[in-house]
Amino acid sequence: MTKAWWLGALAVFVAWSVAGAQERDLPSPYFECPFINYFDSGCPELESEEASTRPQAPPAAEQPAAAGEQDEDAWQEENPELLAPLFPKESLSRDTPELYRALLTAPTLENARRFVRWYSRRMESVARAQALIALAGRELLSRQSAKERRP
Repeated sequence: MTKAWWLGALAVFVAWSVAGAQERDLPSPYFECPFINYFDSGCPELESEEASTRPQAPPAAEQPAAAGEQDEDAWQEENPELLAPLFPKESLSRDTPELYRALLTAPTLENARRFVRWYSRRMESVARAQALIALAGRELLSRQSAKERRP
């Protein structure tokens, strides 16, 4: 009888936990924000604000007939402002370089060249810093070994 009571209580607890885990819209008593936000601090805007910034579909008169993909592509080229941006600022890290952001939003040869020049200078600087760190480490090791050799 005691084992059956414990098994029943355990089954009720597990069912309650699973049902509670599926409730995503309820605010958590442990966290301020129900979402995990890796790149920004604070809680992202809720769906009501997202709906206001989401691009609206054009009226039915402006939409092409569903004759084929060519008509749909032509409509997209004529109305690019109605499409969602491919790389919104919120989808990129805060420390994304402006040159890379410009390359993603406007992929031109000149933007690619600017980014490559900047990235090459950055990697050269990193390589110089690594060489200096290695040199400093060798100097430190040689001083320590000289101290250990002294009686």
